[in-house]
Amino acid sequence: MAIIGLGNALTDILVRLPDDSILHELGIERGGMYLIDSQQHRQIIDKIGHLPQSIAAGGSAANMASGAAMLGTPTAYIGHIGADVTGEAFREYQQRKHIRPLLGVSETTPSGKCISLILPDGERTMLTYLGAALEIGTQQLTPENMAGHKVLFIEGYLLNCPEVIETAMRTAKAVGTLVALDAANFTVINEFKSYADRLIDSYVDILFANEDEAAALTGADTPEQALEVLAPRCETVVVKIGPRGSLIARGTERCRIGTLDARPVDKTGAGDLYAAGFLHGFVKRLSLRQCGEMGAVVSSKSIEVLGAELPENLWDSIRPLVARIEAGESVVL
Repeated sequence: MAIIGLGNALTDILVRLPDDSILHELGIERGGMYLIDSQQHRQIIDKIGHLPQSIAAGGSAANMASGAAMLGTPTAYIGHIGADVTGEAFREYQQRKHIRPLLGVSETTPSGKCISLILPDGERTMLTYLGAALEIGTQQLTPENMAGHKVLFIEGYLLNCPEVIETAMRTAKAVGTLVALDAANFTVINEFKSYADRLIDSYVDILFANEDEAAALTGADTPEQALEVLAPRCETVVVKIGPRGSLIARGTERCRIGTLDARPVDKTGAGDLYAAGFLHGFVKRLSLRQCGEMGAVVSSKSIEVLGAELPENLWDSIRPLVARIEAGESVVL
């Protein structure tokens, strides 16, 4: 296997909002991620029941693994599900995508769900009931499961599970696997900043952050400044700047990557799928610019559809662009 993902195994409930009014009623900030309990989950489901919605397998690391697998990179995934219909659907989804599922199962706690509230401009705000995902342990984090992978990708949402995230990083390092961390969300970084800083400085080889997360990590005023603060701390740093593309640093090398023209429908999973494209190029030992362009292509295409699960016809349009990048052609603006 080339990439192994570690994260919260969640099923996404994608809800289209007409405006910000429900966010105001709930007292939450657009673009944030908020943990909720089972009672809050039921109350919110009741509140949004009349709105258009759909369901898909999700979770940041799972989205990345799915995207990388669809590009042809061998992947595995570690998470925790409930012994219920939702959990089995999650497992079957991964198997259909040719991801090797390394899933723990809770016999008593329901599978986790993420309510993704999507505004007309495509911005999404997430309300997450972790359920069984929160029971993820270290059982699957063995040297045998980790060995042979080039990259371990960990979602920053696991910062609230210190034993799991640090065990995973230590085990990866022990068997020669690189550690990639996605900064998850600015609300998560704000809550766990000192711990995130220690992990970044001690273990992380590749760091993915959007501009809000990079600002939370560094206190910098601009993404360019944040990149320079973070660059000495990791081998490779990616700061995603939305429709303006991404900034990448490795040592003294710097790349500014553009995007494809896209009409945003839903930004759910866009960052995860950027990581999928980037790491697909990375494990092929392509240049920094090629890795960034692959990330940009997959991410740009992904925002044109609802949810992080892209239809096969969209992958049919992505793969030729990725092949052109691998051949040395630049395809982004």
